[in-house]
Amino acid sequence: MIELKHIRGGYGKHTVVFDVSATFSSGEITSLVGANGCGKSTLLMMCAGLLSLRSGEVLLNGKDISKIPRNSLAKQLSYLGQSQSTSNITVESLVSHGRFPYLGYPRTYSDQDREKIHNAMVLAGVADLSHKLLNELSGGQQQRARIAMMLAQDTEVVLLDEPLTFLDIRHQLELMALILHLKTIGKTVITVMHDLNLALTYSDKVAVMEKGRIIAFDRPDAIVHGDALTSSLGIRAFYSREANQYFFMPVKQNEQLSFDDITF
Repeated sequence: MIELKHIRGGYGKHTVVFDVSATFSSGEITSLVGANGCGKSTLLMMCAGLLSLRSGEVLLNGKDISKIPRNSLAKQLSYLGQSQSTSNITVESLVSHGRFPYLGYPRTYSDQDREKIHNAMVLAGVADLSHKLLNELSGGQQQRARIAMMLAQDTEVVLLDEPLTFLDIRHQLELMALILHLKTIGKTVITVMHDLNLALTYSDKVAVMEKGRIIAFDRPDAIVHGDALTSSLGIRAFYSREANQYFFMPVKQNEQLSFDDITF
């Protein structure tokens, strides 16, 4: 479980996140949504301990993460950032990096480590690419290799910043199914999402951000019936039972829409 207590922070003199408090429970998927520049990725980096706080606390199972040794933290919490530079190493070598927190010096992989590496590649759909160099792969294949590295780390808390980047629709759905699997085995999943339909469909909770603050944190159905998406993104969301999906419409300033105005 991750708990944020009045956290505030940013870059240099620029504050990006203001007085955010929230609890992300074990066995739940929470999606962070909101307009570009509203602080979603910054908040996720603060949850990961990658960005120092100006005030407040981030607690992992009741312990301040700033007081947890980095190697110990890496066994409990994993973070997949946005696309990174491509190294000239094989997929299997990259995925093996996920086991580094568990290795001594010199780094010697046990049979258990190798099993976790293999299983992670299978789950992420890159086992057949294990001996390929990363710079020979498409953007989507590289992204799946990075996801496999995170899976090999095998942590209780999983933080994902726009994990669907570069993935085609099939692999997006496969990744969402994998995220559901992580939830079912009790992991805490926090992800930044731009695809609102997937965020509302797969998440247990949705946190809507606006100007560095969480303005709504609730179940997807409550978010859809509230005003936070209109305030943050200038849209309204509607759910069609017949189509079994969400639809979105822009809302002009001062314009009011009711569900009766929408037909499917």
